[in-house]
Amino acid sequence: MKTRSNAYWDRRAQQRMAEYHRDADTTIRTVTRAYQRAQKDIQFEIDQIFKTFSKDMDPKRAKRFLNQKIPNPLMKLAQKWYPLVENEQIKRWLLARINAPAYRARISRLQALKEQIALQSKLIADVELTASRSGYMKTIRKSYYRSIFDLQKGIGFGFNFARMPLRDIEEILLNPWSGIHFSSRVWTNTEYLAAQLTDVATSGFMSDISSAKMAQQLADAMQVGLFVASRVIRTEVTYMSNAGEMAAYREAGVDQYQFMATLDSRTSKRCREHDAKVYDVADAQPGKNMPPLHPWCRSTTRAWFGEEAIAGMQRRARDPQTGKTMLVPANLSYNDWYKQYVLAA
Repeated sequence: MKTRSNAYWDRRAQQRMAEYHRDADTTIRTVTRAYQRAQKDIQFEIDQIFKTFSKDMDPKRAKRFLNQKIPNPLMKLAQKWYPLVENEQIKRWLLARINAPAYRARISRLQALKEQIALQSKLIADVELTASRSGYMKTIRKSYYRSIFDLQKGIGFGFNFARMPLRDIEEILLNPWSGIHFSSRVWTNTEYLAAQLTDVATSGFMSDISSAKMAQQLADAMQVGLFVASRVIRTEVTYMSNAGEMAAYREAGVDQYQFMATLDSRTSKRCREHDAKVYDVADAQPGKNMPPLHPWCRSTTRAWFGEEAIAGMQRRARDPQTGKTMLVPANLSYNDWYKQYVLAA
């Protein structure tokens, strides 16, 4: 039985990757809102301090003011967020703050501002970890079933395949393929962000800069943090989708895949060098011969099979009672296919 042309396989691979990155847009929008909320809350606290200053307050007076003791304003805020936070590590951090004797005591205005910044960075991390994990799991599942669907449409028959087990999804999700797990990158980025924001606030008040300039510095630091978060999400989506497709190739009995770079002015030299090369599925290694090869990587893969693979899939597609092959209509949509082959299986 003849398969579709190379143009079909190339087009479907690129379309799949484009769809996964559209899904990543949803995650990035969620994380962006968390950054915007944090920026707004921190800026509010800074504005409140500025309101108590006279325009000619010098750094010495500012220092005395910031060292004044006030009732800890964050106790209620921590209690408010505790039931809403999903990450267990952050919940423990909040609980420790709530129960600490020092948290119940009077603290300096400057310390209160630092605690507010630390809290907001943790809330950003909670949103990013929750949204990205959910998005990545969706990408893994979708890439597995989309690849199976495209294989069946491409060869014209609906061979039997197993549902993707949750343990396989978790294995892909937990793999630190780049040497560092994505959750560690989230922690590193948000902790660095907290340090940068604290420096903006403390050095700003001590140097007597304007509230407008401090607001701009705060916004700039937030943009850097969001840029790093977006880079992590985009790169991880490329990994998760390609790992899901590799699982589909193994399930379908496809032994080889072809590396496919998105060839435009932004394509890296590394991806250009791998473009169109064929590798064994058993030897696939992200960062080496399987995308992503670098941050922001958009490359993907397509199945590469010979007559033996096609024959093997056709044997799996035969009804054991009638001996007939289960043909897949050319106009079958993915949603209808999913209902028939996945949900009804």
